Amino acid sequence: MLLGWLTGGTLDRVLRTVDNAVDNDTRREEIKARTVEKFVQTEAETRQAMMQSRTFWAVWALFAAPLGTWWALVMFDTAFTFVSWGIPDLPSSVRPWADTIFGSIFGSGAAVGIAQIVAGAVRRR
Repeated sequence: MLLGWLTGGTLDRVLRTVDNAVDNDTRREEIKARTVEKFVQTEAETRQAMMQSRTFWAVWALFAAPLGTWWALVMFDTAFTFVSWGIPDLPSSVRPWADTIFGSIFGSGAAVGIAQIVAGAVRRR
């Protein structure tokens, strides 16, 4: 009380300003979090809707089928050492696409497998 009387209310104004700044920062972070959450949700819904289209799967198969064939040939060549086959490596321009396709195949398979394990555990309880 003595400190408040000596400063003439200046301390109260400073503390109120600090509190308001903290509240504004908190609100700003909440808005950022809601915006990111909405973006992720919209992106997931868009991808899910796209995956319902036959066109999506037809285009995906145009890339995945040859890549799967190449991968199978590499695995057979590695396992059985067919020296005469001479399977070339993928060109560097195709490699990023191949990595994405491999990730989607194995990543989605792993995700489905994990979801099935979790669902089975929940059902048993």
